[in-house]
Amino acid sequence: MTLAYVITEGKTDIEILQRLLPKHLIQDTQFVEGVGSYGARSLASSLLATRSTPVALVLDADTEDQEQISEKYDLINNLLGQAFHGIPFKVSLATPEIEVILLQDKSLIEKIAKRSFNDLEWQFAKSQPRRFLVEVFRLQKSKPVIEQIFGNISDEEIQILQQHPLIQDLINFLSSVAVTPTV
Repeated sequence: MTLAYVITEGKTDIEILQRLLPKHLIQDTQFVEGVGSYGARSLASSLLATRSTPVALVLDADTEDQEQISEKYDLINNLLGQAFHGIPFKVSLATPEIEVILLQDKSLIEKIAKRSFNDLEWQFAKSQPRRFLVEVFRLQKSKPVIEQIFGNISDEEIQILQQHPLIQDLINFLSSVAVTPTV
């Protein structure tokens, strides 16, 4: 039984979220790829309309400009809220991209990458996390970046990544809506 949907822009986003969200919260949660930002928003609207099931929509902000992020958030939130009043939903924008969650702790990503990053590299990492991770982990092309990262991470280190505000917001949302009804 699906108690909630998490809609993302792509498969990598789903992989990151499934590895970071607590297992008990995702067992009755269905993750769906929206194939880009517009597709994800459209899918979220469709699911709210046809399934009347809570939806968490996770998108990349694609910018670090707080004014643009706020405008994008307000626009999506208002559109979904006006059209589907009463059905719980959550809009989350990863700034600038969802991969920034994996860069929450510099020492952790340095440990996984087996190298240190100077201030300029770290600034680049924060502004273009997806591109940074591809560059850093490109030497092992036989494995996708996400597998390389999560294949070298402990449960304690997962807990560090779970402290990211976007993950915490999703945990709180799913905790409030994805409770299996008792019969």
